[in-house]
Amino acid sequence: MLDIHTHARGSRVPIRGVEFCRIELAPLADGNVFVSLMATTLDDEEPGLLDQEIASDRVATIDDVLSLIRAHVSIGETPQNPMEYKHG
Repeated sequence: MLDIHTHARGSRVPIRGVEFCRIELAPLADGNVFVSLMATTLDDEEPGLLDQEIASDRVATIDDVLSLIRAHVSIGETPQNPMEYKHG
């Protein structure tokens, strides 16, 4: 199970029910790379998927990209019974 966190007012806020994460990389004119981390969750109110930005930043190296990912994504324990995990 992935534990995804955004930064909200200086604290780590977990995003529950993440189906998958998307990492977007875009080269910039100055030689740096723009990185965007997105989480996709199921909508609890109607059928569909919701995208939420986890983090975005301009970085210089692949190590900086990995540091950004490490700061916001961790791998937790997966419940033995999938029904134990609730979205939201």
